Amino acid sequence: MEFVVVFLISFFVLIGVALAFAFGKTPAYRPSRTDILQLLGDVINKNASVERWELFLSLPISNDPALENIRQRCLVIAFGDDQTPAAGEGINGAILDKRGQARLREVMMSLETLIAEEPGSKWF
Repeated sequence: MEFVVVFLISFFVLIGVALAFAFGKTPAYRPSRTDILQLLGDVINKNASVERWELFLSLPISNDPALENIRQRCLVIAFGDDQTPAAGEGINGAILDKRGQARLREVMMSLETLIAEEPGSKWF
């Protein structure tokens, strides 16, 4: 009798997991442009957490190519590339040093321009 109970419980749990995988949606990172503008402002003003900043840097943004370009520019600021050195770590709770914050302000201004040029509604 115990075997039947354990078997049925295990069977229903496995069916539930299979249904969750079959019909569930994959998680996606889809921040808005204003969310990222707020994040960049928080990084400059020393209000952003390191985790939130690293989440933004580490996950590609597939739904908005312009925002992905902004993320790529922030990656260059944080880690550098062949032509540009990486920004240093800031002091007193800052994620980036002064030079990195200045470069981030330039990115922030271009994001503000993108937001200003964004249409108020989209027609499909």
